Amino acid sequence: MKNTYKSLLRMMSMMSLLFFLAYFTSCVEPEIIKIIDHDPLRPVTITSFSPDSGRVATQMLIKGENFGGNKDSIAVYINNLKAAVIGVNPGGTLIYCIVPSLRGNDFREEGEEIEAPVRVVVGNTAVTSEKKLIYTFTKNVSTFLGFTDQDGNTAIVDGTFEKAQFQSPFWMAFDTDVDGPKDSNGKVKKNIYLIEENNGVRFIDMYNKEVSTVFRTGNGVGRPRTIAFTLNDPNNSAYIRDTMIIANDAGGWGDIGTIVIPRDSVTRRFGKPGISVPWRVVMHHKQCNGGAIHPISGDYWFNSYEKSQVYKVFKRDALTWRYGGPSADKLNEDGKEGVNFFFLVQDNNWEFNIQIAPSGSFAYIVSKNQHYIAKMEYNFEKKAFERPQPFVGSQKRAGFKDGVGVGNTLFNQPQQGAFDKFDNFYVCDGENNCIRKVTPQGQVSTYAGRPENPGYSDGALRDAQFDGPFGIIYDDEINTFYIADRDNRRIRSIKVE
Repeated sequence: MKNTYKSLLRMMSMMSLLFFLAYFTSCVEPEIIKIIDHDPLRPVTITSFSPDSGRVATQMLIKGENFGGNKDSIAVYINNLKAAVIGVNPGGTLIYCIVPSLRGNDFREEGEEIEAPVRVVVGNTAVTSEKKLIYTFTKNVSTFLGFTDQDGNTAIVDGTFEKAQFQSPFWMAFDTDVDGPKDSNGKVKKNIYLIEENNGVRFIDMYNKEVSTVFRTGNGVGRPRTIAFTLNDPNNSAYIRDTMIIANDAGGWGDIGTIVIPRDSVTRRFGKPGISVPWRVVMHHKQCNGGAIHPISGDYWFNSYEKSQVYKVFKRDALTWRYGGPSADKLNEDGKEGVNFFFLVQDNNWEFNIQIAPSGSFAYIVSKNQHYIAKMEYNFEKKAFERPQPFVGSQKRAGFKDGVGVGNTLFNQPQQGAFDKFDNFYVCDGENNCIRKVTPQGQVSTYAGRPENPGYSDGALRDAQFDGPFGIIYDDEINTFYIADRDNRRIRSIKVE
């Protein structure tokens, strides 16, 4: 710790010198500044660099000779990966650069260390430092997709990862195509579907590195809220396979409530490019905030905002699905008031969604407008959830507070969450602008972001800033989170780098 602190002090001292030089040169006549060119007949040397240890995005100063004072002629490589060169002093003896992520395509554990060579290339001359950088892999927030102009504006723009833009990223879902082609490592391909709040659904092709639009809102579907996928069970003919289910928050019982999109057998994606209405209506119902597929039984559960009803779909073997509860003989007529349900979560106008643990043994009710999370156990014999009980947060009380259990913790518009293999739940706390971690024991802590401090910055977990993060998914194979950062209009990632 002391060595790291001393290195930081040395770096800050040299940075101060660099900033002083920049300031000084800006205050004198331009002809007084003498930029020393690189001499190709003399060797390039590295005498030292500071700090001698670091992580991704560490600011590094490299001292040496004959770099030349032209930044554009200098390249720095750390472990053969290119670093961003920010500046060089006019005398060509001091380079200011940023350490890149050294993860590459390898799987890395948090805390793992490697020795990374530092190389400077000037023109046709290259030199590698005798000393190596001690690089530590740590979890880091970075920008995965999206950008805005200088005024913070953007639009829904399809194209390559470099060109794609987002308007209001809100809810995310992984599509694992078990019957589709495999990647170069023989693994099932895993792509992402994204809901743009009130704007439509996008497809993020992780292999061709392209973003496209599945559909834009309209034609009776104005507020898509959640995405779920049917289970691919060839032994159960009652369940349609390879189908995306989208919950739509409509105003009346006769309006479109649930739509489905089948997978195209050729492109292996849901919907066909160029078709504005790729979906089929399967249920008409009122004000649905979300739906989820049970990972074991395959049943579809959804809610209604009107009275905080929770429903189960009992029949999916016809063009129109039949839903209700608490038993199969109590079903609602399509387009009529859903008077048959399993239970009410609390009271009228409770905005929430259902998020089921991978084991299927329990689910969380995440109430966005009431600022708390309830938990409901699953009865495998009855194939039904028990009535939910408040778990963390404080009902009808927005704020920020880490702690344990109900009343001792505060959220402000929590929305989508993601489970890890230990049943920890990482939930987007939207208006607190951070990601919270909820353990199975009800311990709430801040995982990433600066609570109540919106902004946009990448970096270490607690240094980074979000602005209205509402959607999150987790890929446990590569230990990576993807976050729909709505008001920053970007897709962010958290991974070991």
